[in-house]
Amino acid sequence: MGYNRIRIERERNGYEVSCTDPAIQKANEARNKSGATDCCEPWQDPEVEFSFDTKEQVLKFLESAMDVALPADTYTSEFDKLAKEAMK
Repeated sequence: MGYNRIRIERERNGYEVSCTDPAIQKANEARNKSGATDCCEPWQDPEVEFSFDTKEQVLKFLESAMDVALPADTYTSEFDKLAKEAMK
């Protein structure tokens, strides 16, 4: 899986929250693995954006979206094993 993140930016009249949509990212990865170029779903940008008027709305959104946009299993990989070996 690619780079997962949530970014919050303050705008003149509220906030913009951008995050990686794992469902779109997964569809892109499946598309890339199939190797076919003429029958696949089109690639989509996995970064989605939402606008909110208040900080409270942003926090409410983050409360439910954080585990979806930042899945814990994304960060386990072969590199974890390499890092542990290097720390010995």
